Amino acid sequence: MFRPINLIILAVLVAGVALVARETMRRGGGGEDAVAVAEQVVIGRTYRVDGGFVQRTGKVPEVAFQIILPKRPEQTHAISVEELPEGGVVQFNFRAEDESFMESLFLAPIRIPMAGMDERLAAIGPKLAEQGPALLQQKFEEVTAEPVREVRVGPGEGYRAVELIGTYLDPRDEARYTYRFIAMPDPERAESLYAVSHVNKAHLDIAGGDFSVSLTGKALSTLRLTAPPVEPQAQDSAATE
Repeated sequence: MFRPINLIILAVLVAGVALVARETMRRGGGGEDAVAVAEQVVIGRTYRVDGGFVQRTGKVPEVAFQIILPKRPEQTHAISVEELPEGGVVQFNFRAEDESFMESLFLAPIRIPMAGMDERLAAIGPKLAEQGPALLQQKFEEVTAEPVREVRVGPGEGYRAVELIGTYLDPRDEARYTYRFIAMPDPERAESLYAVSHVNKAHLDIAGGDFSVSLTGKALSTLRLTAPPVEPQAQDSAATE
């Protein structure tokens, strides 16, 4: 069912903000993999939204992908996974050995009607600029925002996307964070991907808007969109026809 772009963004942004530093997470996905991106190798566990996701959750997501959650053998951070967080497909939280929050990455579906890619990006960019900071200001203080810009997400040339970045202060613990909102149209379908990252500045101070050094940035550099999975019953029916 078609829903206006602005309403989709509103729901996703609210969910992404509300899920920062959630304590209780479930693990999902599995496997080990590595992808060379921008002259670096990302090593970690591959997480897939596929038929296994449907079997675990009982839900067929509107968007599917695979992504590597970075963790080299010498790294000591913990990665927790929550499937089907409010408004989204999955959220990954990265925590230090002492359980302190480092970063989070929230991934959700967003419908961006099919058109030329320039037109799709031009339609979604102003929504990010308008709604992103306004929603953050409902919960946080000293919210800043850079101009929306076009970026590439994923390995190789990557997928074209628009990005909004900035900072804020969480009055609950006086911690400062850098945030990153990304809307990435799927080149082949209207159902696309929305990503929200939060990075604790005490863990990593993002300089010049370069998230490539962050754990969530490394993860997004490996992201690949895939065909949405179908319900097991649908697969069985197709096999018998």
